[in-house]
Amino acid sequence: MIHYWECDRCTHQWQSSCMGAMMMDKKESEHHSRHLSSGLCEDCFEQLEAEQISGLTLFELFFYLSKKSDNYGASKTWKVFNEGTPESPWYNHQKFSGMCHEYIGATYNEDGSEKTPSNFTWGETAEHKQLREITGEIEEIYKQIISSQRTPKRIELDEWQKTQRGFFFFGPQPRPEDFVGDLPGKQRLEILFGLDPVSGNIIAPTIVANDGTK
Repeated sequence: MIHYWECDRCTHQWQSSCMGAMMMDKKESEHHSRHLSSGLCEDCFEQLEAEQISGLTLFELFFYLSKKSDNYGASKTWKVFNEGTPESPWYNHQKFSGMCHEYIGATYNEDGSEKTPSNFTWGETAEHKQLREITGEIEEIYKQIISSQRTPKRIELDEWQKTQRGFFFFGPQPRPEDFVGDLPGKQRLEILFGLDPVSGNIIAPTIVANDGTK
């Protein structure tokens, strides 16, 4: 799958792909994961890691808790031990059953925030739920710190995007016609291949030079 990204601090955009990420070695994969988790373009992320902008300590804590939560969810300890059923010792409690209840989907506000929740609940322990909630709280504080350091062009773009109706799941976020954002960043190479949900086409393995402007 081809993914489209937009920096939370400046107006740089870039693309990545799941298949391209699978070709990375362990060191590259770790950097790639940290970069995407930051919500920043590569240029802003380099500034974050060099502490040229604020938020590194909160990001490190958020990234650590996020990985811990993912690992916890993928392990058998995530499932709840049912002592009374030795034939099936593991089960997910609180999981929504379509056979017992009518499914109710979540609804969303125009800005993409959740308006009313769904009645679907993932099976999880109370400890895992609390870990996810703490992770979310730390992420929100981190995002607020980044938001306070947005460039003037990013602020201008944010204000314009708020006037656009709907929530864009695929492709680049909308921009005013002939919008001129922040200056180009460092040119970087990205390997892209997979399904592009915008065009519907399969992209063959391609090396793309990207300076963050498009």
